[in-house]
Amino acid sequence: MILRRVHPAGAAEEVALDTDGAGARDRLLEWYAPGEGESIRLNLVTTLDGRVTGDDGTSGSLTAGADRMILGVIREHADVILVGASTVRAESYRLPRATPLAIVTSSGDLTGHGFEPREGAPEVLVLAPESATDAVRRSLGGIRHRILPLPDRGEPATAPEIVGALRAHGAGRIVCEGGPGLAGLLLAEGLVDDVCLTTVPRLGGSGIRLLADDGPAVSRWEPRQLLLDDEGVHYARWARRAD
Repeated sequence: MILRRVHPAGAAEEVALDTDGAGARDRLLEWYAPGEGESIRLNLVTTLDGRVTGDDGTSGSLTAGADRMILGVIREHADVILVGASTVRAESYRLPRATPLAIVTSSGDLTGHGFEPREGAPEVLVLAPESATDAVRRSLGGIRHRILPLPDRGEPATAPEIVGALRAHGAGRIVCEGGPGLAGLLLAEGLVDDVCLTTVPRLGGSGIRLLADDGPAVSRWEPRQLLLDDEGVHYARWARRAD
């Protein structure tokens, strides 16, 4: 698979990258390196009309081209991968190989996950109120996990509370992989520094939309990078504009 770096245009040898070639992963690690210090990055895949799941209800049916390789690179730069419980249930989420997974849940119900015990895998972090801890333990069974407490007041935690719990645990670089509700919370609070958005050349379908209609207020972003593969898939990085 050839990735063409459309923006920003660099030296001639940087414009095209063979993902099967030697050093390809190292080059992608350079291209996707976050800035210094703490950061929050969204990593999402969408169709041209803004749907983040295919007809099967998962994002897996949208991924194509070099998306999996780039996903791994983005995860490698993170201290933690943040997802909502609904995404874990709907997509039968599997455990990342190295970077810890953090799940936000109000109910503690993680039934439907695709986790399998694996020696050496990092423990799963579950951000949940105390009232949900029993349900978390029942859902995860023998999967090694740690519960990071959230306020127990009968309503979902706020984005600053979620991020605060992860920061207190030592997670400086957070990558959120959805779903739309969690992504919207982070965006609404202005907490997102970087958006990595894979766009597949597809229109229509019944999938979930990227953001809800009552999502975050309008904000302006500027392109940091745009890659294009042989199948017409776009891999963009966007940074929030300072103004």
